[in-house]
Amino acid sequence: MKKKLCFCLFLCMCAFVQAGTVFMNPAVLDSLDQIILDHAVYAQPKEQEIARHKAELDSVGNDAEYFQVLGEIADAYRSYSIDSQLVYTQKRLDLAERIDNHDFMVQAMLNMSECYYLVGMYKEADELLSKAFAAGIPDYLKFYYYHLRRTLYELLADYVSIDSWRTGYLELLDAYRDSILGISPAGSFTYVIVKSDQAVYQGHWQEAINLLNSYEAKELAVHDRALLYYGLAKVYMQMGNMEHAAYYYALSAQCDLKAAVREYISLRKLAELLFAAGDIERAYNYIKCSMDDAALCNARLRAIELLPIYRIIQEAYQAQIEKQRKSSMLFTYVISVCLLVMIVTFILVFWQNRKLSAIRKKLKATNDDLLVANSSLAESNHIKEEYISRYMNQCSNYIEKMDGYRRQLNKLATSGQSQELFRALKSSKIIDKELKDFYRNFDESFLQLYPDFVQKFNDLLEPSARVHPKGELLSPELRIYALIRLGITDSARIAQFLRYSITTIYNYRTKMRNKAMVDRNSFDERVMSL
Repeated sequence: MKKKLCFCLFLCMCAFVQAGTVFMNPAVLDSLDQIILDHAVYAQPKEQEIARHKAELDSVGNDAEYFQVLGEIADAYRSYSIDSQLVYTQKRLDLAERIDNHDFMVQAMLNMSECYYLVGMYKEADELLSKAFAAGIPDYLKFYYYHLRRTLYELLADYVSIDSWRTGYLELLDAYRDSILGISPAGSFTYVIVKSDQAVYQGHWQEAINLLNSYEAKELAVHDRALLYYGLAKVYMQMGNMEHAAYYYALSAQCDLKAAVREYISLRKLAELLFAAGDIERAYNYIKCSMDDAALCNARLRAIELLPIYRIIQEAYQAQIEKQRKSSMLFTYVISVCLLVMIVTFILVFWQNRKLSAIRKKLKATNDDLLVANSSLAESNHIKEEYISRYMNQCSNYIEKMDGYRRQLNKLATSGQSQELFRALKSSKIIDKELKDFYRNFDESFLQLYPDFVQKFNDLLEPSARVHPKGELLSPELRIYALIRLGITDSARIAQFLRYSITTIYNYRTKMRNKAMVDRNSFDERVMSL
């Protein structure tokens, strides 16, 4: 019956939300998504707190302190692990009975009744509260007693299926709400929460909003802020303002998760709103997180409450996944067909272009040959022009030098200096000087035409065999291969030009080929292409 009622209420709410508008600030939901991903991180401080309190049990000095620490451990487990809370509450009750302390026994019974209604044992909770009341509630525990009574009757009113019973529970709830307000300081956080709840019950929604907003800017514990935001969300839900309700449910859920609370309502409520608004994926993630936390907390009642809604959202989520899968398959088929058509078209175009490509290749090869030929002709013409110019200058210089040498010899002969004449005729100084000038002029001319010849020639040799001229522009080895670069490959002609023996030229060429980093048989051809 209870599951059917929850299902009907959920469907009614979906229809109501779809009729209105749910708008959520994406940043709020994104922040909540990240907090859910980091869920385990927020549980670490809670585990450390519990471990610290448990360690304190070994150092307590008397039963009163032991009772107090047991209460701190049970309180740390509240809304985190109900079974553990129940274990330590039972230890507290056993200790109170053993030492026969009236106040401790009443306080432990109140703690135990809280555990009972958390696990759905409403009858046992009511009986234990009545037993505690009969034993006499100390003044400092009256607020706690009223709070438990109010909460119990609120739960009974939510789950009862008979209208007359529900009305009776609501009247009792309102009575204990008045009792809490009667002993709470006006303006305190507890007073504001309970007073706003009363205002909602009476239909004074704006009054409830004003009360809760008065505390929103104040410093509050994380869990207290979760209660504040949950109160605001409830008010806006009653007013039909789904946008504000979803917003405050999201803020409340963030605070619940940060406070390591596992038994909560806000995230489930937000999941319901988002599901009704069509955000199925987020709704599924939120309701699944709620179910997982309820299981970890051993909140069996909360899990039973969540189960019908969880199944509805899960089925819708699975249906959405299946729909997306089918859409992806259809898209894949369409893309495959398009790809096949493109491949066939490509093959046809490729086949047609092969002929054009072959023609283009022939034209390109012809053009490349023409470019090479033109380049060679241009280079050849440039070399010829350069060397013709230098040859004419050289010849002119030699004619002038020979004429000067003739005049010098004629002067010696005319003056009768026969000994000086014979010495001049026998001396090779002038020839050596002219050869030196000739080679220097050749080096300059060649390097002007091929400025990077030395570097490129050395790149063909092993590092240890590379030639670096000292005192001259070109060394004998470089002059030999400079002549080869100019097309003079015959060793006899090279020997005649450089005034070396043919054996010396052969030895130089063999030495360079042996030190080459390329194929020695193609070394000369590589030099000629520099």
